[in-house]
Amino acid sequence: TFRKPATMYAVANKSTVSLRQAARPVFRAPLSRRAVVVKAAQEKAQIIQPINGDPFVGMLETPVTSTEDVATYLANLPAYRTGVSPTLRGVEIGLAHGFLLVGPFIKLGPLRNAADGIPEIAGCLSGAGLVLILALCLSVYGSASFQSTPSIGVKTLSGRTVQRDPLFSEDGWAGFTAGFTVGGLSGVAFAYILTQLLPYYS
Repeated sequence: TFRKPATMYAVANKSTVSLRQAARPVFRAPLSRRAVVVKAAQEKAQIIQPINGDPFVGMLETPVTSTEDVATYLANLPAYRTGVSPTLRGVEIGLAHGFLLVGPFIKLGPLRNAADGIPEIAGCLSGAGLVLILALCLSVYGSASFQSTPSIGVKTLSGRTVQRDPLFSEDGWAGFTAGFTVGGLSGVAFAYILTQLLPYYS
């Protein structure tokens, strides 16, 4: 009988060993080690997380938005001061905007290099026109958003029922728009008076 040489058996054994080594799975960490890694990742403190741990609210709780100082500052802004009537809130916001809008028109407008007080007059007229445009936009927004009174009450995240802000109604928004118009034009007039009376303005 014909027998294969010993060299052929050696080659066959060597190829079989190499195939076994190639098919050997990659070393994996024991189950206990992986469990420890996952547990450590879960216990890591999260700086940004959903508010009250509820991801369906649609708002994130961050160190900036959750601090007491930021919450107090936002609560004292005129738009969120629910204890003040919407008209007075509109007057306060309009005064600030009307007073601040005049400066860029005076110093950066096309008539900024004119003489005899023309830049101040042109800037104040431009500021007054922008206030009227903003008042028109507020009126259109109120007419589109507050066509009917909602029947669903307002509740906090803890379930406590709170009174609805009167600003977010048809009458409240109309009063806010009127107050903004009066306050904005008053702020523009006050800015013009200061440009004429302040000795160091020029």
